[in-house]
Amino acid sequence: MGQAELQNLIPLGAVLHHSLSQPKALELGAGVRLRQGRLHEVSGASADMFAIQTAAAQDNPILWMGLHRDIVTLNPSGLQAYLKVEDLILVEAVSRGELLWAADQALRAAGGFCVIIDMPDTLSLKESRRLQLAAEQGGGIGLLLLRGPASTSAAQTRWECQPRCAEQPSWDWACLKGKNGEAGRWRMTEQLRDRKGGASAKDTLHLAAAASA
Repeated sequence: MGQAELQNLIPLGAVLHHSLSQPKALELGAGVRLRQGRLHEVSGASADMFAIQTAAAQDNPILWMGLHRDIVTLNPSGLQAYLKVEDLILVEAVSRGELLWAADQALRAAGGFCVIIDMPDTLSLKESRRLQLAAEQGGGIGLLLLRGPASTSAAQTRWECQPRCAEQPSWDWACLKGKNGEAGRWRMTEQLRDRKGGASAKDTLHLAAAASA
């Protein structure tokens, strides 16, 4: 699926509106912001939930792509508790090279897609730079789920996400790297969609703020 086919998924009016009114950052609550038109790296046992919560916070179509072994377990019935599954497109790549090509095409396409890339290994600096440039061109948001070790990267931010043992589902998010000083730690609890199809208010706690209280 190339850029032309991807752009057909969004009405022309929506593409024009996005290009004229695109926000500089996606607000996730409690000071957590992800810049649009950028690539963001996510690792840890709860990287998938970080991607889900981010995708739920924006209004554009979502492309979740990876190799068969990495995305075959995604369950639309479970995801619909968090986001509109009718906006979700699963892209299964047959090789690492095809996955990188699909990610590049999706990030470059006009319309501001939320592109979740489930990588089986670590990207080189050259590969991450190419995806970063693609995100800048398309204006959407790229989430790179890392299964391998972190390395030097052109991504805007790098996040480590881990689950917590608590009465209700919750996760600790740590921004380990931010080109604009985004580093910090937050605690996120479960965010479910309400019966009207909207998203409930996020319950987040900035750990640095909590420590000083």
